[in-house]
Amino acid sequence: MIQIICPNNNIPERNYAISVLFCEVLGCNNEELDIVFDDSAKEYSILVSGECRWIVIEDHFFNYHPMPLTYMKKENLPQELLFFHAYGLELPIIYGKDYLLDESNKVVVGIDIFASTFFMLTRWEESLIGREETGDCDETQLFCVKNEIHWRPIVNEYANLLRKLLPPDLILSTREYEVALSHDVDGFVTPSWRKISKDFLRQSIHGAPRNKVLNLTWKEEIKYKYAFPKVYSQFDMYTTLAEKYKISEWFYFKVCGRGETEATYFYDDKKTREIVENLKMKGNSKLLIGFHPSQNTFGDRSQWEEEMRRLVGLLKEQPTIGRNHHLLYNHEMLHFWESVSDAPLNISNCVFHKRQGFRSGVCVPYHLFDLYQRRMMNLIEHPCQIMDTVVRYDEKVKTKAERWHDIQTVIDRVKQYRGELVVTWHIYIRNKKIIQDYFHWCEKVVQYAIHE
Repeated sequence: MIQIICPNNNIPERNYAISVLFCEVLGCNNEELDIVFDDSAKEYSILVSGECRWIVIEDHFFNYHPMPLTYMKKENLPQELLFFHAYGLELPIIYGKDYLLDESNKVVVGIDIFASTFFMLTRWEESLIGREETGDCDETQLFCVKNEIHWRPIVNEYANLLRKLLPPDLILSTREYEVALSHDVDGFVTPSWRKISKDFLRQSIHGAPRNKVLNLTWKEEIKYKYAFPKVYSQFDMYTTLAEKYKISEWFYFKVCGRGETEATYFYDDKKTREIVENLKMKGNSKLLIGFHPSQNTFGDRSQWEEEMRRLVGLLKEQPTIGRNHHLLYNHEMLHFWESVSDAPLNISNCVFHKRQGFRSGVCVPYHLFDLYQRRMMNLIEHPCQIMDTVVRYDEKVKTKAERWHDIQTVIDRVKQYRGELVVTWHIYIRNKKIIQDYFHWCEKVVQYAIHE
């Protein structure tokens, strides 16, 4: 039994941070964790049954904001980055100080790992800088990005510090490293000969299209059609790769209708049904098809429910996974997701737009927290660390070797903590060369990820 005595305020927030750290990251049995709230407590005190040594974690955050949600102010965001030095570690301090007292019957740690963990996992700073209003925020303003610690799964690092403090014979997680290849299906149409003929006439008069990624020249359309003759040709490239290396694969489908914003394909089109049926026929238990709600659903529950209804009709079953298109979501939309099923739903919205790394500072699946209702949600986040759009975004600022080094760094750290590596590779309407180039990137990433 592990008993943790806490100050008697911010109870849901403290419960959440402790439970995720001990149960979901460290792998302790929930029944063996006893969290006690005491009016006289000024810090966190941890005692393991049969041990006479106390572990004390100083409280440098919640005690300063004892009333519910009073911490949710911009002035309470961390201002500067310090580091905690002990046991050969150099840990980022979000809240706390660089202090350690290690005695025979007690060890006192100055870094407030629970408030720091809560900050990273809930990303409550995002709610203060735009997410609630617009569905996203400027990621360059995030504390972890400004201080360049987005490369580090710091919640796993905090858990590693706890491992060093807890008795060595305590049975903790022996979870295995996993890899999942995910795809946002944002477009896939193979042009018909009729469309190619029309584009030939149009481009002969008006010239080549300006956007050569989404709008191909008629010559490129012909090359594309011969390279990918079937509507599911692109999909087969990736499913073959995932099957070869025996990794999980997740496809997120938009289910837009005619006339809706960014409807790059239609949910009720014959080609869409053909692709979904082809994926389901593979009979691969590691291949899942999920929901990719469009930006039309942001703040619009009726549209969200309509798109979910469309997907259920397409799949003939309820999806168990999902990711928002453009990563547009807020507190309200998380409730949309939670209403889908009584069973925990797996989502994967935690990813950077323009950099590889750990947006929530962790590389294992974890339950989300409702900041405003102050409760653990029935949603499990699978944070994504590597995305193909970042590879393209970095083309103008980094060499190929530098981009590959960034990817290796992230993969190595997920392996180090036996985490879950989630890779996102979009399926776009693109020309033959771009598709093939970025498939080779994907293959290289997967090969390195599964290499011992």
